[in-house]
Amino acid sequence: MKRLDDIQPLIQDYRSKISANESELTNKILDDYEELLHLFKQKNAMINHIWDFHENEKSFLAKYTLDPLEQILYSSLLGIRTLDRETQSDSTKEYLASLKKEIEKQLEQLKKASISLYPICMQDLGPYGAIKSLYELLKEGNKIAIDIDFKGTLKRQPHKIEIHIFRFSQHLIQIIDNLNALTSLSISIQEKEDQIILTFEGESLAEQLNRSSKYQLFKELVDSIEDVEILEQNECQINLVLQTNN
Repeated sequence: MKRLDDIQPLIQDYRSKISANESELTNKILDDYEELLHLFKQKNAMINHIWDFHENEKSFLAKYTLDPLEQILYSSLLGIRTLDRETQSDSTKEYLASLKKEIEKQLEQLKKASISLYPICMQDLGPYGAIKSLYELLKEGNKIAIDIDFKGTLKRQPHKIEIHIFRFSQHLIQIIDNLNALTSLSISIQEKEDQIILTFEGESLAEQLNRSSKYQLFKELVDSIEDVEILEQNECQINLVLQTNN
């Protein structure tokens, strides 16, 4: 986004310097550039609007459907445990054990779905705690070993920045995991001046990611969102940088 914003002053500056002999053709070209710039900004504004809309819908679904359902299942589980202690019938105990097992299974699946959809726990734990909660759920049967390191004191940020931190980490972890090309991944997060830097490191990481169509789409998404950029530092490291000074 900032790169786009830098173009307009350059166009205006060039207009002021062109000579009368070349002004008609050059101004036409500059008009076309300005029209393209306007279209790019419209596209990015639309992507941002769709992103915000989807996040609001996910938040609503998590808060008013999944979270209450999880609470109901927990309450049911507590009730079953109480009944199990009180009943004397073997057949009833067997039925309650079967019911308890099924509810525990559904709770685990619901917990995974809830954190993937929208991490309610982020309200208390922040985005870094939510990322750890997501990873803990993904560890079983995961093809890639992930080491997560949060550096220094990490302050709470405005909600939109925090959901960006979580969502970008979630998408990248899933894209990298689906590559089936890496056995280990290191993720570190640190605050530096007015930036939050998420660093992803792995053997030939950038090379492997650039073969993925999902990663190319992800880069387009990041490029369209204000105050966020993705930087490929070298073949083994990429940084996702979020500006926090606005």
